[in-house]
Amino acid sequence: MQIHRVHIGNFRRLKNCTIDFGVNQTILVGANNSGKTSAIQAMLRFLKNPKDFSCKDFTITNWKELDATFESIVNTEQEKREVITLDSIRDSLPVMDVWLKVPESEVYLLKSLFPSLTWDSEFLGARILYAPKDIKELFADYEVAFKKAQSIKTKPEHRSIEVFPKSLFDFLNANDSQNLRKYFGLKYYVLDIDKEDEDPEAFQPYPDVELDSNPFDEIIRIDSIEAHREFSDPEGKHDEHDTLSKQLQEYYKNNISPEDDVDEKNLSILGAIQSANKELDKNLKEGFAERIDELKQINYPGFLNPAIEIHSYIDPSLTITHESAVQFAVGNNPDLKLPEKYNGLGYRNLISMYFRLIQFREEWIDYKHRETDDDLTAPERIHIVFIEEPEAHLHAQAQQVFIKKAFEALINAKLLKEHKEFKTQLILSTHSNHIVNEVDLNDLRYFYRYKPEENEIPLSNVINLSETFGDQDETKRFVTRYLKLTHCDIFFADGVILVEGAGERILMPHFLKKEGLDKNYISIVEINGSHAHRFKELIEKLNVFTLVVTDIDAEIKDAGGSCHKERTQKGKGQKTNNDTLKNWHPKESDIDSLLDLSPERKISGNVRVAYQAGINIVFKEGEAQVTSYPYTFEDALALTNIELFRTAKNPKAMVKKFQDALKKDNIDNCAKEMFNSLEASYKAPFAIELLYSDSFDDIKTPQYIKEGLEWLNGKLATYEDGK
Repeated sequence: MQIHRVHIGNFRRLKNCTIDFGVNQTILVGANNSGKTSAIQAMLRFLKNPKDFSCKDFTITNWKELDATFESIVNTEQEKREVITLDSIRDSLPVMDVWLKVPESEVYLLKSLFPSLTWDSEFLGARILYAPKDIKELFADYEVAFKKAQSIKTKPEHRSIEVFPKSLFDFLNANDSQNLRKYFGLKYYVLDIDKEDEDPEAFQPYPDVELDSNPFDEIIRIDSIEAHREFSDPEGKHDEHDTLSKQLQEYYKNNISPEDDVDEKNLSILGAIQSANKELDKNLKEGFAERIDELKQINYPGFLNPAIEIHSYIDPSLTITHESAVQFAVGNNPDLKLPEKYNGLGYRNLISMYFRLIQFREEWIDYKHRETDDDLTAPERIHIVFIEEPEAHLHAQAQQVFIKKAFEALINAKLLKEHKEFKTQLILSTHSNHIVNEVDLNDLRYFYRYKPEENEIPLSNVINLSETFGDQDETKRFVTRYLKLTHCDIFFADGVILVEGAGERILMPHFLKKEGLDKNYISIVEINGSHAHRFKELIEKLNVFTLVVTDIDAEIKDAGGSCHKERTQKGKGQKTNNDTLKNWHPKESDIDSLLDLSPERKISGNVRVAYQAGINIVFKEGEAQVTSYPYTFEDALALTNIELFRTAKNPKAMVKKFQDALKKDNIDNCAKEMFNSLEASYKAPFAIELLYSDSFDDIKTPQYIKEGLEWLNGKLATYEDGK
């Protein structure tokens, strides 16, 4: 049995989204503020901690509808107020559908979720709604408070004063949402898989029958490590909950303590403790004898009063609470050991978090309280563990180790290996490309922001990346391997720029700064021009704003039918050899058409292409302006920065070749010379040499890139209000 899918609605920015669970682990990725934390908090609230709900957990725009509904009823006639029912507001309330995949051998555990006597499926589901326990009671109490506030405001001297409550939100949000928790609770309904809509964003209609209790109470166990946790600091000011010593003490009490769980193997430990107690008692009696005799001089203890005796008590768990309880051995020298606080936080936190997962596993299995190894009544069938952004306390290497071993820690037990009916599922959110590089693309769930026209705030949606490439195995293999090898941060960026070569990649941060985009998190991915189009499915699936900077790659077919590259010119019957332009966007191969293409035609959804176009140049002072068509990034940059290249000091390689080309008598001969100078082996050194230039800060962005960055900046600006 396992959780198959959850469908969350009206929770913060998650207005309507579906999260498919992986069989073993599910990794939530996305840019900052894209909804990853909201998803984890929603699942924790609905499945474990409903008392943590607050008014701010509702999608904020829904409060307008709820406030308007209650205020309109307050102002209606008394006999019409019976219309207020849960049906009138529940489409604005937080809700989560939970679907379980249940094998036939375990359906008996979920009899309450059978939708009908004819049910014949492997999926059982329940809807959990956070709603008023008694909506009429809520309305009656709100009406009294609201009318009292309004009556006070009728007095002229009070009209400018805000009086509580001015709205339903105000009423429920009072005292840190205490009223919300007083009037609201969870309601449960049985779902029918046959009534699920093909549209993943559609909630099936509410069933008529409400369940009396939580159907998952004895089926699902939830544990979590949330991002606000604090580990011990290097100065030794330990947080009481999270030092490794504290964790070991808690684990000892729950799982090892010989006094609570006596068996033959523990008798020697108990004997040693009792012997130590006797010796300590003897020592204490002798040491305190004189002081107790002094007390007798004040007639205490007196006649019939109890005598004072001092006895020791050794608690083994207390022996590992001091700051040196956990030590790290240094090298092979047994005398070189450092206390916990003197070791690096990354390594210490890695151990601490890993041990926390072991604790979760042991507490779920609960070996200590099961009568026999064959007693399988104690554990819940599904163990869900949430980890929020583990990279917050782990350096890069530790992040990679942790994600490789996290799930293993949760299942490394004999019972779990022998009884597959007990299922563990790990849900982890991250903003770390080090973690993403260690997991399968099929485990990733990508959160992205979007801003519907009818809404004032950005919302979030979720994409199951296992469905990105369909049956295109070769493309999937290429993209997956490429992302892993380049440690790509594409899944966490506000925007993405795909560039064709090393020159663009090296200089793009400078262009971003020039065009005012350095405040955004932009992922720059270098892709060879012949492979950029392979990212089409992924980029379009992510729905992230993407600028594809590529070369026009003009070529001409000779009389023998062979194609060869040629300097870009109009009216020559040239075609592009660029697969991105031919097969992705704008799906155009004619060079003349590409050069004349309007800016709007270069945009497709959230993707825009940028390639070389005509540059208007005054080649020599006093001459008329002419138009030149660069072939690639390097000559476009040189023609945009003519004076900088003409005056470059001690130029080398391609920079020297371009400087010589600029000495030609006209722009046509100059462009020919630049085209002949273009060699792939010179491109990275070309960009690196420019980094040494005294005039580097003055380098202007080529116009085709500038236009693309302006488009990207404008798109990202529309979301800044929601960040």
